[in-house]
Amino acid sequence: MTFYIDESGSINNHLSHNKYFVIALVRVLNKKSLKRSYKRFVSSNYDRLLELDKDKYHPKTGKLIKEGGKMFSNETFKELKGSQFDKEMKKSFVDFFSRKPSFELYIIKIKNSELTDQFCQNTARVFNYTIKLAMEYFIHRGYIPKEDCSLQLDERNEKTESRFFLENYLNTELSMNGTTDKKFDVTYYDSSDNNLIQIADVFANLYYSHLQTGGYKNELKKLEEAGILKFVFTFPKQ
Repeated sequence: MTFYIDESGSINNHLSHNKYFVIALVRVLNKKSLKRSYKRFVSSNYDRLLELDKDKYHPKTGKLIKEGGKMFSNETFKELKGSQFDKEMKKSFVDFFSRKPSFELYIIKIKNSELTDQFCQNTARVFNYTIKLAMEYFIHRGYIPKEDCSLQLDERNEKTESRFFLENYLNTELSMNGTTDKKFDVTYYDSSDNNLIQIADVFANLYYSHLQTGGYKNELKKLEEAGILKFVFTFPKQ
């Protein structure tokens, strides 16, 4: 079993506009099919993606309001980035990947305002702890099977010294508390080299955008009805 993982937002309990941190976990059921879908989505939306990735300027002041160059380099495609999508592209993304489901989607929603200052001092600890809690919950509730599990994550926001901690932490905690005796393997990638982490990136951004605006109810409903969106794990729980 393999999960591809990315995030949206930041872990900070002192920013009024930063109420949530979102982690998206894509569990792949048919890797070959999902990779084909990824390639078809990029090719069929290439021109629009390129347009979305250009610098955006305020029409009156001329001030740069959104930097481009996240998905393309010299008009050569690099990777999908949900932060560069507009609402219509996010809707198109959901429509496209809901047609032939080859994966499951799990969301972790962290409520920043309910985190303590001490807990937030180490953001890697917050991330790792909630991943552990979510995996424990998904296994106990039968959402995912008890089998060896590979987690593939974006490396860009990960400090070098903590890269090996999550793997050891999951293997120790989930074994010692009786959740599973299967092994967890954690690997970090540059997301531009991992198509399926990019899919997790877009879903993380979409759900984060929904928490900010409430504008993606229909898309989330479509994902649920297609059997893709399995569960939203909230931390701390209400």
